[in-house]
Amino acid sequence: SMPVRKAGYGIFGAVLWIAYLWPSSKVRETFESLAKHAGHPSTRRLFGDYVTGFLRGMNRTEQVRHGRTDDVDAMFLLPDRARLDAIMEQGGCVLVIPHTHASLAMGRGLARHYDLLALLRSTGNERRAASERQIYANLDCDWLDIRVENPTKVARRVLNALNGGRLVIATVDRIHNAPPPDKPVISSSDTVRAMAYGQPIGIAGWPARFSHKAGVPIIPVMAVQTEDTISLILGEAITPSSDIVETTQTWVAEMERLMKTHPDEWTFALDKFWSRALRNSTSA
Repeated sequence: SMPVRKAGYGIFGAVLWIAYLWPSSKVRETFESLAKHAGHPSTRRLFGDYVTGFLRGMNRTEQVRHGRTDDVDAMFLLPDRARLDAIMEQGGCVLVIPHTHASLAMGRGLARHYDLLALLRSTGNERRAASERQIYANLDCDWLDIRVENPTKVARRVLNALNGGRLVIATVDRIHNAPPPDKPVISSSDTVRAMAYGQPIGIAGWPARFSHKAGVPIIPVMAVQTEDTISLILGEAITPSSDIVETTQTWVAEMERLMKTHPDEWTFALDKFWSRALRNSTSA
């Protein structure tokens, strides 16, 4: 019920604010850096918008989990739909999105309009993973849990989808330590060295590799909420080349631009790797 949800969200919000206000808070330091990169005038206001968006997205995700999707479907907007339709007339497309508060609810709306394959990663905790898969089942699209699926099967399904003129969408801002400059690609872990917020990061190489094999563009996107809407904002389309490092850096730079434009919607700003990169970027 809504009263129970509001009580639970209030606790989550209070915990986030305590983390922000705690002395020597890394949360506050992270958002100070994010505000500088985004040109935002107030760190506290940015964090307040982040908390509001986080709780709003949580509520909408819970609606999807429980199959109460009519309201979520009605909220979906795609302001640049004509451009996406024109691209799709030429074949498939890879949409890369950072973890945003409304990613899953947006995916539900997008699947109502396009033939979609979603690549999702459940948590390693099996009890929580089972709960997450309830959400995935209500997205009304084909999906793969890449944490548990065989990588060969994932690659085959992705390439078949792209060659068949379908959309493939995935959250791609899960980062690791950057590979060294003299070995920027680590094939065993599918990690490519790139720069984001002025810091070296290690990020997934598959978008560049698969899009080049299928001859389709990569479009970084962002899910942006208001009280009444969930919009999918399209970035610039990236034409992949045979150079996986160059292509990866190009789409990462465009995704970073979107995250700077909508910093309050970027859930993974508080991921430990991104938090460290952000704090390091302005520590000097």
